[in-house]
Amino acid sequence: MFGMNDPAQTLMQLEGYIRDGRLEMSEVMATQFTDMFLSNKKRSAQEQIMLVRGLQILCDVLVIRNKFSLAMTSAKTLLRERKKIAASDDMIGHYYQDLQRGGKAFALAGKKRKGKAFFIKAFKQSGGCISATLDAVTTIENDTKLVDLFLRSLEQSGPVLRLGQSFMLQPDNLPAVEVAAILKALEGPKLSLDERASQHIQRLKAQISAIESGEMAANAKLQSALDSLKPKHDYYEYS
Repeated sequence: MFGMNDPAQTLMQLEGYIRDGRLEMSEVMATQFTDMFLSNKKRSAQEQIMLVRGLQILCDVLVIRNKFSLAMTSAKTLLRERKKIAASDDMIGHYYQDLQRGGKAFALAGKKRKGKAFFIKAFKQSGGCISATLDAVTTIENDTKLVDLFLRSLEQSGPVLRLGQSFMLQPDNLPAVEVAAILKALEGPKLSLDERASQHIQRLKAQISAIESGEMAANAKLQSALDSLKPKHDYYEYS
């Protein structure tokens, strides 16, 4: 069964299939992988982590493939099994990211009230994850509460960064999000009427222009950190 004797290798293979766009194979493989672990009721702590990672991949693939009812079911299982892991782990990330997955899967499956509840929990647990609030306003339109959370998350986003050819926002200790996706949401028919949204649009576009013209560092956070290391006075100033 796809080399299941080495679960870690199987997960790497799964992630590779997704990168290569082999989504049907990824779905089949992730389904068998997670079913195998779920059938074992006496899982070790490491096996539980493997199961959760497999469920994360399965949920993501099902969303990409527009199988929203199945994605919602996998999200339910994911959130149930994730609670059995006490802390965050490098392999499976943070709990709020699984709440975000649940919010997206439920909302796309038409269960918007439940999806909204998951998105609100993700916002609170993360301290304002833009990725979660962007998913929220994208999958659940015209919701005043979620719009407010999205705009609040942008208020603490920090400056625009240039990473390769892309412009990103990356709040401290939170996932990076492409500015293009943020602007698309901000310029939508509902948000564009909000004065706070207009201010964010102006700020983001001004920072992109400043980076492109060289007036602003491509990574203002890094530049600030480097500047803080420079001596405050010339060594010879008092000689």
